Amino acid sequence: MQAVAEKFSFNHQQLAKIFDLPMTELDGLLNNKTSITTEQLDKIERKIAMLCAGFEGIDARERAALLLNNLIKDYMFSTASVAKMIHVEEKDLIDFRQALLMDKNVELKICVNSIMLHFVLHD
Repeated sequence: MQAVAEKFSFNHQQLAKIFDLPMTELDGLLNNKTSITTEQLDKIERKIAMLCAGFEGIDARERAALLLNNLIKDYMFSTASVAKMIHVEEKDLIDFRQALLMDKNVELKICVNSIMLHFVLHD
C-alpha cells in the first residue's frame, strides 16, 4: 500500500477512499496496529495489482470488449438489446465485437457506454 501511495503520490484520504477503509482503520493498517478481514485484504490486493500493473497489457478497446461480452453472457442480453441500451446501431456493435475497423467516434461511444452500462449493472 505504501508503494502505491508513493508511486502515484496518493495521500491518506485518497488511499482510504480507494481501498474503502475508514481513515482510522487505514492509519492502523499502515502502522501495523490494525488487522483486516481476509475479504478486505483480497480486495485491497486486487486493487493494488490493477493500479500497479493491470492497465499495461491490454488496450482499452479490448477491455471494453471484454466487459461488453461479459454483460451479454451474464445477463443473457441480445446484441440488439445492448445496442439499444448503449445507443448504437446493432451492426456497429457486431463489427466492434468482431474487432473490425470502424469509425473512431462510434468505437469510442461503444467503449464508453459499455463501461457505463457495466458500472450501472454491477453497482
